[in-house]
Amino acid sequence: MSPDDNEKILDTALAVAGERGWSALTLHDVAERAGLSPADLERRFRTKQALLDGIADRFDREAVNAVDPDAEDPDLTPPERLFDALMTRFELLQEHREGYVALLNAARRDPCMAIGGVPRLHAAMGDVLHLSGIGARGPIGCLRRKVLALLYLSVLSVWLKDRSEDLGPTMAALDSRLRRLDEFVASAPFGQRKSPRK
Repeated sequence: MSPDDNEKILDTALAVAGERGWSALTLHDVAERAGLSPADLERRFRTKQALLDGIADRFDREAVNAVDPDAEDPDLTPPERLFDALMTRFELLQEHREGYVALLNAARRDPCMAIGGVPRLHAAMGDVLHLSGIGARGPIGCLRRKVLALLYLSVLSVWLKDRSEDLGPTMAALDSRLRRLDEFVASAPFGQRKSPRK
């Protein structure tokens, strides 16, 4: 099977999930819709979990590659840089919206599925910080990844309800939350810069 077959399988899985829901999807459904035999599909994805991992791996790669290099521009404020990198992820979700909505709804009902996605989300937020020119290593970097993950999830709940073509409500929510976070960090004792001693 070629790499194109792999992409076809992932696109088909998202399409079927969008129609039937992730829980109802079977590998046989995906193979039939993609015009492949079950054996051909299982050579690449032996289980639904493997299929889910494939979808998530591709999304994370595309999210990293799609971020504008200007997102690391030091002349931009941290909220502006993070906005560009995070908004890229929401724009990518739009390309297979119904499928991703089905996956997210399934994760809401399945604690194991949700918990299994936590390490991936943590790593993805590390990528977002790195692409934004913000440190993601060490204890402070770990805290940043966790806080950013919570912020991302809160905006994701807005995206799930956002049916606008330009994602205006999602953009507004993301911008508002990032600015509030920046104000909190700037006002907190650990976020204030010490004045140089005279």
